[in-house]
Amino acid sequence: AETADLPEGVELPLRVRLALRILDVTEIKEVAGQARLYVELTQRWRDPRNRFDAVAAGGPRIDRVGDDAQRFLQTIWTPGIVIDNQIGEADGRTASVSAHADGEIVVVERFEADFRVATDMTAFPFDRQRIQLSFSAPRWAKQEVLIVSTDADRGFSKFAERLAVTDWRPLGLDFANGEAAGWNARSYSRLEATLSIERLSERYILRIFIPIAAVLAVSIYVLWAPGLGPTDKGGLIFSALLALAAISFTFESSFPGCISLNTPIAQIISLGYVYLVAVLLFDSLLGVPCARPGSLLHRPCLEIRRQMSWGLPAVMTTICLGVVLRALPT
Repeated sequence: AETADLPEGVELPLRVRLALRILDVTEIKEVAGQARLYVELTQRWRDPRNRFDAVAAGGPRIDRVGDDAQRFLQTIWTPGIVIDNQIGEADGRTASVSAHADGEIVVVERFEADFRVATDMTAFPFDRQRIQLSFSAPRWAKQEVLIVSTDADRGFSKFAERLAVTDWRPLGLDFANGEAAGWNARSYSRLEATLSIERLSERYILRIFIPIAAVLAVSIYVLWAPGLGPTDKGGLIFSALLALAAISFTFESSFPGCISLNTPIAQIISLGYVYLVAVLLFDSLLGVPCARPGSLLHRPCLEIRRQMSWGLPAVMTTICLGVVLRALPT
């Protein structure tokens, strides 16, 4: 059972080998910092107390599954490995145990659970996220039990090429050893498995960037269309500001965090408010002098207006492209 003493006759720290297969990622909540994963965890360790006569047993290995495996695990020493950032209980847990004649125990578990993860939305929709699972053995100091992942275990560790979360693509699975501080200033072994995923940004061009560009394009009409009066131009800019506000609320509802977490989309929309107001202000200030042919400022105003009519959109476009390029993954 879990309260049993460490195996005798083995070199300490006892090495518990870990392999992990990410079978699926079913949900990602960026704002809440949660992810739901379906995983398969394989643990291997050697305990001489579990040796048996292969000839008498009829084979070098005895396999147990389901309830039989759970009952067997209650009769032997186990490292008691937990996932530190798991939220609540696992769902649909199934287990199988293989006991080898030389005392090696192999435990394979499959389950689905929620995990706390650190998310960074500052590059949305060009972001990459790292879903990290932290394994530790809190009952044993690192001088007694060490969690490791050898080259063979990492070769066995895999991830699904296609995920249930349709807007994400897996990139790789990495392992790193560390330690955790515990009671009485003791250090505990920790193994961190990290699945890197990338958002499929091309799927967001039509849904996000085209509506923003369409709203901001109203400024081109205001600056270049002949025959528009101040009231018409003010109405167009005011309508564009309302449309931009509606878009931001819609985006935040459809893609939680894309506005509230200071993403490139949020920056572009914020700049859009300033840009639309600047266009209206610029046009209003130059409108009166440009409309008086006899004024001394008439000719300079016409030239300034001509330059600014393409300069303002060009500057806004350059800034938006810079925001997007800065967010692209390197």
